[in-house]
Amino acid sequence: MAKTIYTYLHTDDLNGSRIITMDNCSCKLFNIRRSDSDFMQMCKFELEKPALYILLNREKQKAYIGETDAFLTRLSQHTVRKSFWNEAYAFISTDDSLSKTEVQYLESLAYGKAKQMNSFDLSENTIVPKAPHMSLIQRSKTEEFFKYIQFLTKFSGCDIFESRRIKVEKKQVTKESNKPTRTNISSGFVDITIENIKGRKAIILNGKTTYKARLGGSVVREYLKEHPHTSINSLKRIFNNTFLGEWADSNFIEEDIKYAKSIKKESGKPKHQTDPSQILTSGDGVKFVVSSQWGSENSMNLVRFAEDQRWDIKVKC
Repeated sequence: MAKTIYTYLHTDDLNGSRIITMDNCSCKLFNIRRSDSDFMQMCKFELEKPALYILLNREKQKAYIGETDAFLTRLSQHTVRKSFWNEAYAFISTDDSLSKTEVQYLESLAYGKAKQMNSFDLSENTIVPKAPHMSLIQRSKTEEFFKYIQFLTKFSGCDIFESRRIKVEKKQVTKESNKPTRTNISSGFVDITIENIKGRKAIILNGKTTYKARLGGSVVREYLKEHPHTSINSLKRIFNNTFLGEWADSNFIEEDIKYAKSIKKESGKPKHQTDPSQILTSGDGVKFVVSSQWGSENSMNLVRFAEDQRWDIKVKC
């Protein structure tokens, strides 16, 4: 269905503060530059309302997600206490229908979606937002409002609720694709195919033995050896969840190690490599763990990545 979207620019700067709305939508987005006090003063009446808000620094790909019943007052507090952000998104109801409970639920939805997409660093959120108790009707109405939030956010050019696509996705493996990625003629090794890495086959990566469940960790470890100053945010962009394909019910890279240990497969085993020996450290000093959810198909994405790096990778017979 066609949508008519309206954008109000506060100045002739296309990158300046703006308001975005659309037909038949109760959600209004205020995209505010930190330095634009004139715009904030002009919109003071509308901005002193309950809101879901996001503080952003797109260059650093860092964000903070919050809720408030008086946005402008809360924003002035963040101006003093938080230095990382240079723009803010505030989502206001045009019919004043958002209650404190509903913006709390919006906060939990927004944080959960952004965390799942893993496109921005959310470390400024030191407490994970929790969904409040709500009626079924209230919950359904708020979830519908969140759909508008995601749409307007994407329209404005911010991908915090979107998965960043990476080059490896173009090489996603399907069940019909079982061609060798390379030929190993050395005695004792076989071509690397989906069939040949089924089971507990030993995989040799740059002379070191690993297995499918630990192949992701081995690949990230080798990358850090060659690029030791790579930050955690850069690592999460490089090793995006698209590597995992249909297995992606948790993150490829997870820096919340306590959380990683708490989530289990049906077998009772963790979904990440949480042994002390498997905990890695990024170039900016952040400790993290890597997914252990590697089947024969999505492991081929790691194989291709390794080959793109010109690493030596082969499978034992």
